Amino acid sequence: MAVVKATCYGHGLEVAELLFSFGLRDFGVSSVEEAYDLKRKGIAGNIYILGGFLPWEAEAIVEEEFIPVVSSLRDVEDLERASHRRGKCAPFHLKVDTGMGRLGFLCEDLNAEILDRVVQSPFLKMEGIMTHFGSAEADAEYTRWQFELFSQLLNRLHLYRKDLLRHCCNSAGFLKFPEMHLDMSRIGIALLGVSPNLEAELVRGRGLKPVAQLKAMVKHVKTLPPGFKVGYGGTFVTSRDTRVAVVSTGYAQGVFRNLSNRMEVLVRGKRARVIGNISMDQLTIDVTEIPEVKEGDLVTLIGRDGEEEIRVEDLARLSGTIPHEILCSLKKVKGRVLVDAYHPSPTH
Repeated sequence: MAVVKATCYGHGLEVAELLFSFGLRDFGVSSVEEAYDLKRKGIAGNIYILGGFLPWEAEAIVEEEFIPVVSSLRDVEDLERASHRRGKCAPFHLKVDTGMGRLGFLCEDLNAEILDRVVQSPFLKMEGIMTHFGSAEADAEYTRWQFELFSQLLNRLHLYRKDLLRHCCNSAGFLKFPEMHLDMSRIGIALLGVSPNLEAELVRGRGLKPVAQLKAMVKHVKTLPPGFKVGYGGTFVTSRDTRVAVVSTGYAQGVFRNLSNRMEVLVRGKRARVIGNISMDQLTIDVTEIPEVKEGDLVTLIGRDGEEEIRVEDLARLSGTIPHEILCSLKKVKGRVLVDAYHPSPTH
């Protein structure tokens, strides 16, 4: 399953369209709204609503034949009522909470009586059972404990049926625990060539490459004298004659302000440091050692330029966050997040 929630982690629904053109037919989203977005793009096949649903959304789910995740008896009842009104049999996947603490039946609460209630309904069709790992990217012991708990429940309730999809792996689980793949894996950020745990080698070792790059343009170049303050708050003061380039992007486009005076960018194949606080739609870089830089040059914030590369994982580490947050912030940058292999022009 390709998990394409949050407009495919900020990359745009064009990624889902591309995957569909390759033959993929299982897509996971967070909400009914996102499921509609996929359908409007002409995405057919199975669209799974992984983030649960509200009572008044059950009708639309049944009508559009989306596949929801069911986490409670209330979900079962809402879906059943909607299916009865529509005269349909609604497919769904049952979710078990083995240690994430979000959606799902607790293992101790899920018994044969509840399962019979669900399975015997003429208006519902249980097509799968799932759980979600809470720390697959960082805690192997806890992940194995969750998997064992899930396996015990499958055994206790005799849910190893061949016609039932069993799944638990997200990107980190898929990459690190091949023995836990079961019948399906839910792949999100790894599809985009980005590591879920900041370690690029986790995806690089599987031959996966980042599909996105983020570039902006140099809009102004000048030389500042020593002792000159740069940016709001004057957090950087020049210590020499400093050639600076003003770049046309900032935190409004998803470049985190806490990367000020910390991150580097690539210009003309070389690294240049961001100096001063990142503004809403501008940032300033020190290009003293790259004298050939001029207005109109492309600056790479994420991606490769010559032999140098800046990865999403690098920015996440500097920001004290995860790659997912960096990418989802960039969804605000319309037309500037590129799928390199299919949109090679850097001007988009």
